[in-house]
Amino acid sequence: MNGMSQSFGAYTNWLITFGMMALLLSPIGCGAVGPPIPPEEVGIEAKVRKQRQDQARKEGSTAEDQISPVEETVELPTFYPIGTR
Repeated sequence: MNGMSQSFGAYTNWLITFGMMALLLSPIGCGAVGPPIPPEEVGIEAKVRKQRQDQARKEGSTAEDQISPVEETVELPTFYPIGTR
């Protein structure tokens, strides 16, 4: 019996050590790696803009000459005063 309890004790110690290492090292694997990506560089519009810049670069002209930023007009509701002073 003494040999079996020593074997079980070694296994338990190894299991506890593995568990503690997993708990200590798991936060390292969570989260993003590298700097954040600005929203202007994500999505279909960014891909189209990059393709236009690459095409303009191949043609020999600068990208700033052909590409102008698209501005959306947002119509705001009219302003009504709530109270008087």
